Amino acid sequence: MGNSISYVQGYSEGYVVPSAPQLSSFDSLITDLINRNIEAVAADAGSLNFELIEFTDTGAGNNRLYCLREIVTRGQGFYCVDHDATTSHHISVPHPLYDRDTNTESVTVMRNTGARYLSIATSHRCANSAESSCSGTTTACGVSGPYKTSDAAHNVNAYFYHFGTNVHDQSATTHTVQLHGCGSSTCPSNYDNADIVARLSAGTTMDLASTELVNRLSAALNAEIEPYSLGVALSCSEPGADKRLCGTTNPLGRYINGQPNPCQNSATSFAGSRWLHIEQNRNLRVDDGAGDEITPANLVNAINDTLAP
Repeated sequence: MGNSISYVQGYSEGYVVPSAPQLSSFDSLITDLINRNIEAVAADAGSLNFELIEFTDTGAGNNRLYCLREIVTRGQGFYCVDHDATTSHHISVPHPLYDRDTNTESVTVMRNTGARYLSIATSHRCANSAESSCSGTTTACGVSGPYKTSDAAHNVNAYFYHFGTNVHDQSATTHTVQLHGCGSSTCPSNYDNADIVARLSAGTTMDLASTELVNRLSAALNAEIEPYSLGVALSCSEPGADKRLCGTTNPLGRYINGQPNPCQNSATSFAGSRWLHIEQNRNLRVDDGAGDEITPANLVNAINDTLAP
């Protein structure tokens, strides 16, 4: 499935920002897709530059997935619904090119956690030079400055954001797991016990109760990796001084945490958060083959332990 996606590359000016009427039509399209109105989706997708494709996942009990794929590559995303899924989880990948291997990892995570929804951005976060209207700054595209309009994790006028809000609003049992990758300065991957395998957050640096989802996932992931002495997972909501890459300016996370105007405004309440922002070192994102102790399977196991009914 991951090999069927085309991407807008960095610094290409190739990302196309959808208009307000297109965003409204996309909301209707996703509602039909979620509700299994497959004929309607097939008929309407083309007007938004998507085609509806069907996958049979032979690695997941022959589940049938319906996905929206761009006809002409504009960087507006790739979206799937698995109506046979055992959970209502959403696996979200905003930076498939910048955060290498998160796109292929997401398929593994979706399949093995029984997730129902998958969204993968199809634009490099630095594709366009135009700036996002949402708050926050980054050095990802060079000097420190506002996020770009092509950054799927930091814009509300984007199909990627609208897909996330639509699936979140479908059910009180939907949890969104957004996969990121972090580099060696913040998440070293030296195959020793000083490695930081993951940085987990609920979209805040506030200390939260140990029973909150993000801290339970941190405990479960540390239990998974502890036998190998190859690093630790850190939660942004546990006591400690090292709270970096906590996703506090992510609009989808802000929305899921109850902020109705998340582009410029932070969330303020995180109790019972259904948002998991996961920054991963290279070891956790990639299975290098036989003998690789830290792999996406560790994350899958931790998610399943944490989100089990």
